[in-house]
Amino acid sequence: MRILDLAYILALGAGLGLGSAHWAVAGRPALGKVEVGAWTAWPRSGGRDIDPYMRAYLARGVHLPLGSGEGLELIAERDDDGQLLDGRCRYRLSGTTPTTRGWTLGVTDSDGLPFRLPLERASFTDSEIVRPEDGQLSIAAAATPVAGNWLPLPASGRFQFRLRLYDTPISSQTGETRATNLPRIARLDCR
Repeated sequence: MRILDLAYILALGAGLGLGSAHWAVAGRPALGKVEVGAWTAWPRSGGRDIDPYMRAYLARGVHLPLGSGEGLELIAERDDDGQLLDGRCRYRLSGTTPTTRGWTLGVTDSDGLPFRLPLERASFTDSEIVRPEDGQLSIAAAATPVAGNWLPLPASGRFQFRLRLYDTPISSQTGETRATNLPRIARLDCR
């Protein structure tokens, strides 16, 4: 009887240990996370003081963080009203971007991997976008084509917006950044 109890305890311990280790590194860790409006960033993920959970998360996948002096990546999985982003809806990204040498705005799946979208386009750069006279950002994101700065979305399902800011001073001051300095994400309608 004692052997069965010992085998049960060992199996339970191994299962809980492996399960909790997988859970700890399966997604981006909560440690070091900074939320600014709808956007989330991990500013120390490319620095020397990276925490062990982020290091393990990065070692598992193909995600390469920007170095602490190179810039910052911000990820949005929800709109400004807190609703999860859905490919069946249309969105308007508007406002400004922080001071930066350059930026890209892309669409990825919930794991950060790119979609195969129409026209093989899944992102914009600061040099490709057409801005009105006031210099504000205005991008329409939808599964069907829209006039103007159109960012294609998947036909359905969850996705993320990823804003990468290159050579920006906010990479070291993300906690001091206000939501008004980042693009707003407004849901227009859904199919």
